[in-house]
Amino acid sequence: MGKEELLARLKQKFFDESYEDEIVPVAQEIVAQGIDVLEAIQAASEAIRQVGDAYEAGELFLPDLMIAGEKMKRCMDIFRPHLKAGAGEAKGGKVVLGTVSGDIHDIGKNLVGTMLTVGGYELIDLGVDVPPLEFVTTARDKGADVLALSALMTASLPYQQEVIQLLKETGLREKVFVIVGGGPVTAEFAQRIGADGWAENAAGALKLVDRILAGGGKPAQTFVAIG
Repeated sequence: MGKEELLARLKQKFFDESYEDEIVPVAQEIVAQGIDVLEAIQAASEAIRQVGDAYEAGELFLPDLMIAGEKMKRCMDIFRPHLKAGAGEAKGGKVVLGTVSGDIHDIGKNLVGTMLTVGGYELIDLGVDVPPLEFVTTARDKGADVLALSALMTASLPYQQEVIQLLKETGLREKVFVIVGGGPVTAEFAQRIGADGWAENAAGALKLVDRILAGGGKPAQTFVAIG
């Protein structure tokens, strides 16, 4: 079975009425054939987004969404060691990551965390449903270079803006870059709330952090979008 066929089969597994472990042989075959696991993660991420869209449209139900999430975790258990095998040396940047208040989705956040770790960054993962003040105090106490805010629910978007506002009020805004992402988050929204960057997916998030930390600019002075 060729690469394109395997990747298509991987994506289809997220929609099949199958148990979580039935996606494992497909992921294992991708690794066995030496296919770039970043391509496989990209394909799986696209499938997850499509499942989420179908759920929002009422075409799929909560159990379907939960099973898809478990399938993604099984895939990442297989792909992650091969990502780390190719990781570079630590770059020295420190990133605080989390899903904002009112949102308990962690698939996208976890993918971003994996990519940043693979990319050589020190990661502090606060988890999900994180209050704005916790982001700010952690960034201050840990000396973070970047705050990465995830939101998968439209109702949680204001909390991304609240984090930025709190950074301003505490005098930290010019010391910490803020990047945002998630299904309902657009580049236009990110720029409007005063974020430093936006990325469409986990691979883009790594490129975004690379760019803003290597660019020589300061927080709150430029905006970078990677689609």
